[in-house]
Amino acid sequence: MNPGPKVVTYMFGNENLPITDTLIVGWVVVLLVIIFARYATRKLSMKPDSAQNAVELLIETIHEQIEPMLPGEGWKFLPFIATIFIYVGVSNLIGLIPIPGNVSPTGDLNTTLGLALMVFLLSNYHGMKEVGVWGYLKGFAEPVIFLLPINVIGELAKPISHSFRLFGNVVGGGIIITLIYQAVPWLIPVPLHAWFDLFVGLIQTLIFGMVAIAYISVAKS
Repeated sequence: MNPGPKVVTYMFGNENLPITDTLIVGWVVVLLVIIFARYATRKLSMKPDSAQNAVELLIETIHEQIEPMLPGEGWKFLPFIATIFIYVGVSNLIGLIPIPGNVSPTGDLNTTLGLALMVFLLSNYHGMKEVGVWGYLKGFAEPVIFLLPINVIGELAKPISHSFRLFGNVVGGGIIITLIYQAVPWLIPVPLHAWFDLFVGLIQTLIFGMVAIAYISVAKS
């Protein structure tokens, strides 16, 4: 993991286009996920092979997280929520690959804020779709009109807290590892990476995904 993104400027015609290393790795993650999805689903069968078994287990696990919070709509929201889970999970874990310049895309606030904004827009869209635009907006003034400003501020704060939670934990882990390496470089590095990159990465993936489900569920209620 990297405490912060590095910016590289590329020339496109007469314009300078700044591109961060996290953006590049983020697109690599997208390509890896697409390639794996194509490979795992190219020969679907009633007698699944190991790849299909792994994908089915992953999808069923994610569906089991969605269904209790959105009863009867688990399969409806599965594509979006599964994409969030998989992208964030791979982004958190890609730092384990020892390649020069490899960084976690979720260590960039632009990435986490972009994901959080998608959750914010989708949850508000389905909230309006459920009770109508006026009914949804009227809910911010309940139970009393004086709570309107507080409820609006609370709603607008959701993508901020959602994004900063993931970003802060990823960057914080990277900073801790960097400080430990500088202080005691001989300290066993593998367990540290296993903790911060693997365990914490998976936990933060679960938290980010579950919060996304919760926001959609609350908006629809």
